[in-house]
This record gives sequence, C-alpha cells and structure tokens, in this order.
Amino acid sequence: MKKEEMLKEFARRYFENGKNGSKAYRDTYGRGKNLKDSTCSANASRLLKNAKVQEYLSELNKKAESPLILTKQQRMIWLSRVVNTPIGKVDEKSDLCQSHSVTESEFGTTVKITMPNKLSAIAELNKMDGAYEPEKIEVKSELSFSSLLKSLPSDPLVRGTEES
Repeated sequence: MKKEEMLKEFARRYFENGKNGSKAYRDTYGRGKNLKDSTCSANASRLLKNAKVQEYLSELNKKAESPLILTKQQRMIWLSRVVNTPIGKVDEKSDLCQSHSVTESEFGTTVKITMPNKLSAIAELNKMDGAYEPEKIEVKSELSFSSLLKSLPSDPLVRGTEES
C-alpha cells in the first residue's frame, strides 16, 4: 500500500475505533508485527499531527455529521433490536422487515416476512464492540547466550558415544 493510502487507512481506523490512536496504528501498520504499546502510541501521536491525516479526519467528520449516516450507537441499537425482537412481532411496516410477500391461494392468504439474520446481527455487534480482537500473549524467551553455553558439554572433545 502507498504511503497516502496508509495515512487514509490510519485516519479511517482512528475514526472508527473511537479515536483510539494506538489501536488505529496497530491495526494499520502492525499486521503480523509485535509492536509495543508505547511504540504505537508515539507513532499514532506523530501521525495525528500530519496535515494529510488531519484533512482525512476532517472529511470523515463532515460525512459523519450527515443526518443520512447512522452513528455507531444507532447501528448498535438497530442490531440489538434485530437480536431482541421476536420474529412474529415484525410486520411489513417495520424497519426490521427485509422482505415481504403475500401469497393468495384457495386455502387463504399467506404472508411471509423476512427479517435480518439474528446470528449475523450478533456477529456484527461483536465486531463493533471489539469482541474478536485477538488476545495478546506475551512470550518471554528464556533463551540466552549463557543458557546455550550451559547446555553444551563441559569438555568439547567428549562425544556423546565412545568409539571402540
């Protein structure tokens, strides 16, 4: 990715992560790397002073202020309603109705209403809440030069098996 694209990506992630610079930096630049929190924080702080990043954030703020754009909270409320609303409580006038069909037959009228998938709504809520973030595991290596030396035989001329 080009530098300008990376700056846009950082700004977008910063905006979407509730203005958490360290997380935005780690998500943008730290893929596959074990970055220290202090490194992420310092680099995020530096990037937030960048004129291009400020410009991108300004654009994102303008877009977010549009009454047509749902806020994160509005999206979470809607998804929570998907999860909590019983299927029989949704009709064709509900904003939870994704499709509606009426079938007339000699046996009567059948109304079919489809609403968003509840499991998908839960998964989306979990993503928005950061529930899928990988756990950080700190690996402390006990391997050092002195530990390697201790594992070697004391007499380098002695072999593991003696020859006859």
